[in-house]
Amino acid sequence: MTALTCSGADFTCFSMLYLDRQGRFLDPESGDEEGPRQVQSDELPGFLRRSINRPNGVTDFFVWVHGWQNDELRAVSTAKRLFANLDDWFKRERTRYPKLAPLIPGYVAVHWPSTSMPGPFGYQKIRNRAKTMTTQGEAEFFLASLLGYLDEGNERGHNRKVLRAKDGLYVHCLGHSFGGRFLTAAIRAGATPTERSRKLLAAHRETSFKFNVDSLCVLQMAAGAEAFGSEFSSLLGTGPLAGPIVLTHSTSDMALCIWHKVSEREVGIGCKGAISPADRIGSITLHPIDTPYSEADFSHDITNVDASHLFTEGGWAEGAHSDFWHTETLHLITSVVERVRS
Repeated sequence: MTALTCSGADFTCFSMLYLDRQGRFLDPESGDEEGPRQVQSDELPGFLRRSINRPNGVTDFFVWVHGWQNDELRAVSTAKRLFANLDDWFKRERTRYPKLAPLIPGYVAVHWPSTSMPGPFGYQKIRNRAKTMTTQGEAEFFLASLLGYLDEGNERGHNRKVLRAKDGLYVHCLGHSFGGRFLTAAIRAGATPTERSRKLLAAHRETSFKFNVDSLCVLQMAAGAEAFGSEFSSLLGTGPLAGPIVLTHSTSDMALCIWHKVSEREVGIGCKGAISPADRIGSITLHPIDTPYSEADFSHDITNVDASHLFTEGGWAEGAHSDFWHTETLHLITSVVERVRS
């Protein structure tokens, strides 16, 4: 295994968005002495056009949402580290992935208030906040609007995985911990539109949904092991998710093996993987970088990726919950990106 040593401190080729506790985007360019102003729903098109850097000829957008214990400074540094290492990997290791070229990436990171005291009570507080921001707040709507904006005007073939447009692009969602819950809820908003979410940006397509997402990869997801059989079951229908759901797990993740069980009476997906619906789930082991992933590895709607042999280190409070900074993680993500082109 190889740890990621690049901090990405000088990496600036990404866009940073901020959610408040109500789940609304904040506009750092306007506000008062109390802080940035909330972006209103009808302002979203202009705000997103202003805020998102769209590289010339972009082929793939990556949307990253962090997990527990990220203040603003750490959220920015985490995004820089992830995107810098991914960007370098795409350039340096392209020959490992024959179906990947061409790839011109665009990167978007989303920060949300996720800090608390360590331990089970702090975990439960942020777990409740993450759920409230989507069920009672606006996070689901605002994040779905972001996905709709990125996928706007993107023409696809009959099977949705083949892009028809000459300048078509792929949209990939990457999350850690509760960040995966946010992204999954946002994609669900496209699968089960409500009166509010019908305002989502982007054109209707043959799927009748407002946007499509090409892959969802969540590192150590903070949701119950049966969540995709209940709370997020609509993602497995004819919804906007065109590609695979890939979920890592590790038995050394104390936050999801212990604290999640204390608060929800079941271990989290990031502990032992998703278990429902069983007939839609496949299981593999996180591959070393010199072992390619096959098409069969991602042939199910959901793929559990056992990283217990690699995600092992961390503090006393959360264990290996954040121990995903390895080249093997980059290899997994890039293999998923290649897979959606098949």
